[in-house]
Amino acid sequence: MSSARHPERVVLDPSDLEAVAASLCSRFGDPTAEAYRRSTLHDVLKSIRSLAASLEAFARAGATHHRGIHCTADMHVEVEHLSRTLKGWIDAVREAGFAYREGHHEGELVAPRTPRLSEVVLPKGALGDATIRPVLGMPS
Repeated sequence: MSSARHPERVVLDPSDLEAVAASLCSRFGDPTAEAYRRSTLHDVLKSIRSLAASLEAFARAGATHHRGIHCTADMHVEVEHLSRTLKGWIDAVREAGFAYREGHHEGELVAPRTPRLSEVVLPKGALGDATIRPVLGMPS
């Protein structure tokens, strides 16, 4: 199956994917930058779902042809759809990676705050009848 289209190279820099992963776990202090971060990540997540559906359609059609079932159709439709969704995912990853690095370099990044152990409050009755006893070496 050859395509009359001119080959188009789509390349994903792993650092873009790493930036997307970091961006998913980060927040920006500036509301505008945060809105842009959320928008680009929404596009990435949406494109992942679309890519997964396209891969599944490609695999279903491919499995049918692979089993040797006689058919008159080819897989051009699936190839075109997979190519479009793959390129869409890569573009979304690049955009979100750029947004993260741009915000990160401008100092707008705010790390999500994790509670300190001293701030954790257990609900009443969580410890039951347990008593707290000092461990050797701990201040009592």
